[in-house]
Amino acid sequence: MKTPRISRYPVAGEIVPQVHQIEVGETWMTAYQCYLADGILPLDPTEARKIKKNSSKYTIIDGKLFRHGFTHPILVCVDGEQCMRIMAELHEGICGSHIGDRSLSLKAICAGYYWPTMREDCTRYAQRYKQCQQHADWHNAPLEELKEIDVTVGRNKYL
Repeated sequence: MKTPRISRYPVAGEIVPQVHQIEVGETWMTAYQCYLADGILPLDPTEARKIKKNSSKYTIIDGKLFRHGFTHPILVCVDGEQCMRIMAELHEGICGSHIGDRSLSLKAICAGYYWPTMREDCTRYAQRYKQCQQHADWHNAPLEELKEIDVTVGRNKYL
């Protein structure tokens, strides 16, 4: 915007709303958006080659980055705080299903979202969720024979 859209100036004693601009930092999507929209590549040659090679999987629609593929529908690319909100909503859900990490990442894809570290983020989210760890179904864990290691002999003794 080159000119402000305020048509009148404030009168003395009048409360004036303030507008603050929030700067959005660079994300993993920035390089793809710059390349697809303007043809600008990063200065690092290996990063530029990677962006060029993988850019065929992405498209920009109305200024938003989308990923498309053969086995899944077009997915909205997200990052940062949106990823955490999406994982929380899908993990806890309306009924509180508390699904595991693999199911959580597949559910995010089925819901239409994508970010490159989806699998790792979902694993970390499911592992650190306190209620899932407390109320886990441990009675289905495989049985193991308890072993005691004899330090002096170096052999295993079975209890």
